[in-house]
Amino acid sequence: MTNRDDKLIQEEVDRNFDFFTKSLPALLKDQRGRYVLLRSQTIAGIFDTARDALTAGEKMYPDGLYSIQQVTDTSIDLGYFSHAGSLG
Repeated sequence: MTNRDDKLIQEEVDRNFDFFTKSLPALLKDQRGRYVLLRSQTIAGIFDTARDALTAGEKMYPDGLYSIQQVTDTSIDLGYFSHAGSLG
């Protein structure tokens, strides 16, 4: 991945996080604890596990321009790595 690709991904994650933060109160009503797959400031899917959200994101968006957030009382911006990490 190039620095340009990293920048595009980070910009997508930042925009998605802003959208997620605004959407969080409504999501908490019936999606608490689940994982939201985000692309272009829209919800592309809601999943029971982070692994399921990551698998869907990789299949749907091979360019990596997506992010995943867990629906919790406190939104946490994980930045570029919001959709990466060890899922066990």
